[in-house]
Amino acid sequence: MAESSKKSKKKGLMIVIILLVVLILAAVAVVVLAKLGKINIPGLSPKKPVAAAKKPEVKPKKAPPKKKEPTAPPVVAAAPINDKEGAVKLATVWNEIPTDGLVKITKTMTPTEIAPVLVEMDTEKSAALLAAMDAKTATIVSRELKRVASQVETPK
Repeated sequence: MAESSKKSKKKGLMIVIILLVVLILAAVAVVVLAKLGKINIPGLSPKKPVAAAKKPEVKPKKAPPKKKEPTAPPVVAAAPINDKEGAVKLATVWNEIPTDGLVKITKTMTPTEIAPVLVEMDTEKSAALLAAMDAKTATIVSRELKRVASQVETPK
């Protein structure tokens, strides 16, 4: 029995040694993890840098809301203007207006605005309008009428 008691003492001693080695390895692993910052152990873990104390954020005072300026409507590209067509349509209307009414209408117009319409009007009606105008204005309009009437249309 002495031998079996020696064997059991050796077995017991081996178990104790194995447990001590495992315990030492576990302790070393914990220390290494603490130094790497993977686990936090006071006194072993490196101190984390303390973030600078944040100053309280001061919000700027809100300015009173600005009055919204009315926006202009979007600019739409105008169709090209055909002066000849406009003059024809206006001449049709002017042919129906009495001469004294036409004198009032043309009073504020320039000769370059009047002459293209006169070219398209009935000859008798345009002659009556020129006769009703004051002589100086009728002369200037007549010159412009001559210039407009003598223009040659160019093909497009």
